[in-house]
Amino acid sequence: MMSSRTRPGLLLLGARVPFLLGGLLLLGSVVDCADATSGVDLSNLPWDELRASLNDVTALIETGPEDYLEQCYPVFPLPDVDRSHYDLLDQPAGVCMNQLLCGFKGCNPFANYTDLTILEKWVKFLGDLGPNNFTIVKDVSNPSYNVPNYVLFPKVLADVHAAVAFAKEHGIELSVKNSGHSYTGASTKADTLHLNMNHYRRYASEENSKALVECIADEVTDNDDDTTLADQPCRVALARKKDAFLRVGGGENWDKVYRAVKEYNEAWNATNGGGYKHLIVGGAAGTVSPMGWTFQGGLSGTTNGRTHGFGVDQVLQLEMVLPLGHHVRFGPSEWTEAEGFRYPRTTKVTGVCNSEPSKDESEWVWGPCTEDIDFDGLWFAQNGGGGGSYGIVTSIYLQLHEYLPLKTFTFGSGALVPEAGGKCNLRWDEVFSAPLGDAVWSFVIDYFHNPSIFNVTEETSDLCAAPAFLRLSVGVCCYGDGADAMLSSWKVFLESKKEDLIEKGVNSTSIETAASCVDDAVLSWNDYAETVMDRSGGPHTGKSTSMPIPSYTSTTEYAANILLPREWMLENKEYLASQLNAVSYNDGVPVIEAPAIYLAFGGGGATAHDQANSLSAAHRGAGGMIFQGLHTLDEDFWAKTVPAMYPQVTGGSSFPAFVGSNHVGPNTRGPLKNDWTKPCSLDMTEEERDAKCVSLQEAIWGTETLARLEILKTAVDPHGMLSCHGCVQTKKMESTTTSTVPSTTTSTVPSTTTSTVPSTTTSTVPSTTTSTVPSTTISTVPSTTTTTETSTDATIDDPVKDSPDQNKSDPSSGANVAIPYTSIALLGVFSVLLSLP
Repeated sequence: MMSSRTRPGLLLLGARVPFLLGGLLLLGSVVDCADATSGVDLSNLPWDELRASLNDVTALIETGPEDYLEQCYPVFPLPDVDRSHYDLLDQPAGVCMNQLLCGFKGCNPFANYTDLTILEKWVKFLGDLGPNNFTIVKDVSNPSYNVPNYVLFPKVLADVHAAVAFAKEHGIELSVKNSGHSYTGASTKADTLHLNMNHYRRYASEENSKALVECIADEVTDNDDDTTLADQPCRVALARKKDAFLRVGGGENWDKVYRAVKEYNEAWNATNGGGYKHLIVGGAAGTVSPMGWTFQGGLSGTTNGRTHGFGVDQVLQLEMVLPLGHHVRFGPSEWTEAEGFRYPRTTKVTGVCNSEPSKDESEWVWGPCTEDIDFDGLWFAQNGGGGGSYGIVTSIYLQLHEYLPLKTFTFGSGALVPEAGGKCNLRWDEVFSAPLGDAVWSFVIDYFHNPSIFNVTEETSDLCAAPAFLRLSVGVCCYGDGADAMLSSWKVFLESKKEDLIEKGVNSTSIETAASCVDDAVLSWNDYAETVMDRSGGPHTGKSTSMPIPSYTSTTEYAANILLPREWMLENKEYLASQLNAVSYNDGVPVIEAPAIYLAFGGGGATAHDQANSLSAAHRGAGGMIFQGLHTLDEDFWAKTVPAMYPQVTGGSSFPAFVGSNHVGPNTRGPLKNDWTKPCSLDMTEEERDAKCVSLQEAIWGTETLARLEILKTAVDPHGMLSCHGCVQTKKMESTTTSTVPSTTTSTVPSTTTSTVPSTTTSTVPSTTTSTVPSTTISTVPSTTTTTETSTDATIDDPVKDSPDQNKSDPSSGANVAIPYTSIALLGVFSVLLSLP
């Protein structure tokens, strides 16, 4: 066994594979929780009683690892062109995951080797997996398999209600999924009754659907008279200056939703003329479900989310079955205008209960609940706190927006070089790790987050976003006049920088080419659905392309999704631009060092919400999200970079959120609980990391929000019926929580007091020297020496609290924070696993 003090550096270097775009379902970390399955032998339960209560007795089946291996595994060795998540969705057992190894605990087939460190598991993993060698995967007796024992395909509400009642009566857990795109493996669990919602009613896409509703103010019932909340979605939509909504069922994915809206728009245009009418904000991947994507935030860069907000901001009303058995409908009922925000602030949430959940929907009876339910708290928790922790979502009501046409193009330094996929005819050495390429990224950062310098309004800038997980380039989606404004500003920018670039050795002809050639790559579309439509002529033609295609391993197994605050990006613009343009050369062969960045933040992401949800302040205040190798989250990162990005860690009483939840991997953690300047070592076992490190949940939501979510979770699910891997968990009532706040001294030993608020916290702030830090290849980047300074609490929007000189973004000042960026593929194992036959 490898020594716990040995770090296999070579394993962590040099992988270069594409990142796979998709959605995510449920996240979190290990938290003390009530075990609903303790001592229950599922094989001895009266399953025939549950089966007899179902709409279709064949909808309940017994499953296990054998089904996973027989039905799911054969899809993964297929060539990319033939590998589709639709084929996994259609498998009869309903247990497949988009990443093969996420059918195991923690997305690792060696999860049950509890004496191994995280790195040792991966060394063993790499040794046992290779071409034609999946012995550990094919061993169905492997205790690391995380496949449910029984699967139910609910078709109507009565099926869901019966399953919850059965689980409650017999003290067992439920697991839930629609599509299986969780990068942490959260939507599957052994020893559970699994609800695969893929067959549930599809309100938006069923034939003759009336799920898309036009809201006419004169026809909407007043709040006091609407005792069933039937008109509540329209009241909220109209308050937000929207004129329609779409009801989406628990069995639908974005492909079905997009095609439903497109069908409506085409019918509208055929009848009324004037083009399309509505736009819906949604995810990039058609096979991802709104039921998971939405409630962790939902990055919406492909569908004008920088104007209209994240996925969580689109919800008007929710229908859920809660773990205690209530079928509820709830949403905002009172609100007030809020200065600086695009939507009103929700001040009250009202809900009702269905007293006839076992009957057909036409016979449902909505009215006051017989028990007190905290609908304000449930709205807060569900919207941003994870999709499957608080109940089973059976339908959501999503606001629709005024239609705008779409233009797409590739931008970034890679867009200038044909070999990197660009349309321009410039050479690698002219662009990459060179002033011209750096200038491209400097422009991108400014255009998205400081557009006034181009005489462009924030509203116009927000019409564009760059959601694609590429390196050196981003795929830009612009609505309305957004593309024209961005590309016009690009020309103005280059003209203003021309003299400076020529002085730095850039050829004037190259500058002129860069200014104009991107125009040739602009494509026009009616809507986003057209951009991803499968036109292959194969079995899935007409659907949204399967994206991401199924892969062997969780693609963020060793990555952390770091949220970059908008102000930090602007203050460190030149350094960040150079990193996004970084290419090295190995015997003349270019090696891409640049990371991928997700630019779907800012604008409406910060202001288009109801201020009553649990999406973190870090998420709202971010300018981008970058993917960084866990091995690079070293002492420099925690002692210098994080305090520069999030000053509240230096002297604050609670740990701030800093991780984005979309695509987060199972091994992400914060620093040590007792010393926030020290990393959570990969040379510890999983049990040690969970005990000693700030949890993944705390990294996503921050200490205070997580604590509130756990209280709300415990109230709605006191027995831990929904205890999915990494979700917000039910807390044991008798347990006490150990503070994750560091001691007030510089010692790394935990404080012996029970206080959760330190008087002061000693921290490090940037100084002015450089040092070598790890990356995907070894390189020297600007860094800092350690000095000591006491800081007071600061909000996420506060600038770095240091001297004026240290706030400059000129690399020569030494003020740029050293962030050891890494490429998306973080281990050599990725290049092996994703290319296996």
